[in-house]
Amino acid sequence: MTTATNENILMMFEEINQKLEDNARQLERIDKKEPEKSNDNDFSEFTTVFETFHHNQSEKLTEIESLIRKEKRKIEFTPTSTFGMVFLFSLMAITLALAIWINSLKGQISTLSDNDLKYRYIQMTGNATADDFATMDTLFHFNRNSKKIRELRKQVEIFEENVKQRAKLIEQEERLKREKEMLEKNILNNNKQ
Repeated sequence: MTTATNENILMMFEEINQKLEDNARQLERIDKKEPEKSNDNDFSEFTTVFETFHHNQSEKLTEIESLIRKEKRKIEFTPTSTFGMVFLFSLMAITLALAIWINSLKGQISTLSDNDLKYRYIQMTGNATADDFATMDTLFHFNRNSKKIRELRKQVEIFEENVKQRAKLIEQEERLKREKEMLEKNILNNNKQ
């Protein structure tokens, strides 16, 4: 946006500079048309003041124009620009590094998920022998069988759901026992009174 405004300002300065030059040319033509010099001091004084003013304004405009051109920075994203190429290659390098990092994290997550499933299976069975560990290593690492791993995961999830339901039932049973005991105490207290 600032580049567009800078260009507009430069165009305005060029137009003003051009108009001042046109005025100066017109004054020169007027001077040439009048071969005889007028003795009128006011006119000659006006001409010198105008020429001085024109010269000063022209210098100021060129100075401002040069300052604006110095401040004007253009960023080009063409294949030939250095900045564009550096930006493109750095973006590609960052993308490649992120892809490698994500791939390594995917491997770690897979390993952690497998280890979690192994732990939950051992917890489900209650104990594990050396044969169980060998079978799991074969299943998860050496001859990975995704179908059997899904079945194992389903078994573990069903077992965990059953454990949760049993825990709820036990908790509900304990709550009922406590309520029963409280009711019996209330009845005994009421009978004694």
